[in-house]
Amino acid sequence: MRLKTLALAAVIAAALVVVLAPAASADLAGVSMKLRGPSSAAEGSLAKLTATIRDPERADGMRSAVIMQNKDGHLVRIGSKAITWTRGGRLGTVTFMVKAGASAMGIARYRAAWMHPEGTARSNAVSVEID
Repeated sequence: MRLKTLALAAVIAAALVVVLAPAASADLAGVSMKLRGPSSAAEGSLAKLTATIRDPERADGMRSAVIMQNKDGHLVRIGSKAITWTRGGRLGTVTFMVKAGASAMGIARYRAAWMHPEGTARSNAVSVEID
């Protein structure tokens, strides 16, 4: 009985390592991403969203970032664009021009992401009120 309990504890611990390891490794990299954009935009107009990536360890990930929009409760990829790196590869910026369109209750929600060897950095969500 004691052997079965120890085996079960080992399996649970291994499962937790598999689930928690990607989140922990992304934090270890120190990568952060912030998305900024307008608070409102006219329906169908182009809205400028700017993502800033701080990569203190120069994680050397993908050359482009992805922009996503919340549609029907799901984030849907709507485009990608190359990142411009400065400060020796420690600061990246990318500007997305997106067509403003409300997804729910007159608001469009956007989020950016960047894949690097330690995981995926995701930005804050930006809400744009559609006029």
